This record gives sequence, C-alpha cells and structure tokens, in this order.
Amino acid sequence: GWLRGREPGFTLDLASGAWVTERTDGGGMRNEYRDLRSNVRLFVRGTANALLLRVPDVDAEGREALLANLQYALCRGIQQCFQVEEDELASERIGDGEQRSILLWEATEGGLGVLHRLAEEPDALAQVARTALDILHFDPETGEDRRPPEDEEKGCARACYDCLLSYYNQRDHFLLDRRLVRDFLMALMRSCTRTGSETRDYEAHYRYLRSLTDTRSELEREFLDLIYHSSRRLPDAAQKQLQDVFCQPDFFYEPNVCVFCDGSVHDEPQQRQRDEALRRELRDRGYRVIAIRYDRSLEEQIEAHGDVFG
Repeated sequence: GWLRGREPGFTLDLASGAWVTERTDGGGMRNEYRDLRSNVRLFVRGTANALLLRVPDVDAEGREALLANLQYALCRGIQQCFQVEEDELASERIGDGEQRSILLWEATEGGLGVLHRLAEEPDALAQVARTALDILHFDPETGEDRRPPEDEEKGCARACYDCLLSYYNQRDHFLLDRRLVRDFLMALMRSCTRTGSETRDYEAHYRYLRSLTDTRSELEREFLDLIYHSSRRLPDAAQKQLQDVFCQPDFFYEPNVCVFCDGSVHDEPQQRQRDEALRRELRDRGYRVIAIRYDRSLEEQIEAHGDVFG
C-alpha cells in the first residue's frame, strides 16, 4: 500500500484505471469513480541468469578474504570483457563455513546473457581471469606486479580505485588485497570450462532421455537427435510431471522451460484449444513455453531459441 496510508493495499477504479489516493478520496472526489476495488496488491516477477561459484580446499581462516577479492576481481573482469556496466551485474557472498560461495546474477531487466556464456563457452571464464589479472596490475603472462607498493607515484599496496575498490563494495574495503588472488587467477586463466551432469556424461544423458520419449512421437526423437548431433544443450528431463500444474511437457530445461513437440494431432481444433489453455496457465505461473512444430524446419526452430538450446 501507500507508504503513509492507513489501509493495506491500493484502491483502483477499474473503469478509468485511476489509482485513488486518500487525498483524492477525502477531497470529495470519490463519486467520480464508478468501479472501485480496494485492497489491490501489486507484485512483480523476474527471471535472471545466476552463477554460483564455489572454491574448494580453502583455508578456513583466509576463506572470507579470498572470496571477497575473487568476487570483485571476477566482476571487474566480466564488466570489461563483456562491456557490462557496474550496476548491471550484482554479486554477494552467501552460505556458511565450507559452503561459503560467491553468487553472481544479472541485475538488468531481461538479463544480459553474460553468465550463460561463462558456463557454456570453454574459454570465457579463462578470458575473464586474464582480464582481471590485468586490471589488478599483474602481467597475465608472468604474474609480475606492474604497480608494486614501493613505487611512490603509481604503487598499489593492497587495492585502489583502479582495480578492486569501488563505491559499491565499501563495506569490504578492509578485506581487499589484490595479491591474495593472483595465483588463483593465474590458474583460472589456463583453465577450460566444461558442463555436465553429476550422474551422467553427455552421451549417457542423451541415451537416458531418448529412452523416455513417447514411442508414438517420432518428432520427439528427431528433435532430441538434432540437439545431440549438433552438440547443443540437452534437456534436463523428459516427460517431467510438473508439481504446480497438471502437465507433463515432452522435455524440460531447468529452471522453467517447457518444450512441447507438436505433431499433426495438435492441429485438430479440440486439441489445439486444450493446448492453448494449458500453455496459457503455464505462462501465468512463470514457465516459458516452447512449441516445436512438425511442419517447420527443426533447425530453424532450435536456432530461434539459442538462449535455451545453445
């Protein structure tokens, strides 16, 4: 409701779309409104990419300082690598003890796609680490300090506003020391990013998904085969029963993408009407719905949703 309002929620005139404040209501203007509804509550829902980074085998005593420096070093590297503004990428440290981790997320409406690239592209994170080393005044090739503390004019003892310090991380300034993450970033710069499943590799996961496809739907297998043979991102599940909607999409991508393979039977009027009602309910509950049609090019349909399929 209004910050200084006495009643919860808002009052809305459905006829005109006007929000009725206590001032206009108390001023004798209430009769001008025809269809008032009180206690109207507002909410928003957003979807954004997020990346959770865990660093194993870190000494408990120095964990917080290492994570703080790594958090801001990677953020600066991402910002420069992908030309992202500082307020477009948010981060914080979450969890306790050995579960203490760095959470990055895209803070802009609709997302940026940057974190998705870090997870999918083999060398993206290595490029970010290399850029971060350069920002922290280290030579990426040798690790040599380009601005040693003993340089009275250009030296950087622990951190400066050219490397780690910023307006947004003032509370962590006492933890920041660029030298703590030099070796870690040097190793990360030479790394290769791979994606996989905790229980099955890519090949085994493909076979597993194919075994779950509907035996009556050749389109499902054609879709899955094309995803596999073009080395795209395989679905996380097949024939998954959703918990909040009575629905079982053909394929499912975490966290909220439902893929339906529509054969010719879905052209029948009654089936089309049921599909529209069900998929409208899915969208209302925050799911993303992708329909793969039998009468269109599979490759073109998959390419149209590259942010999901890769």
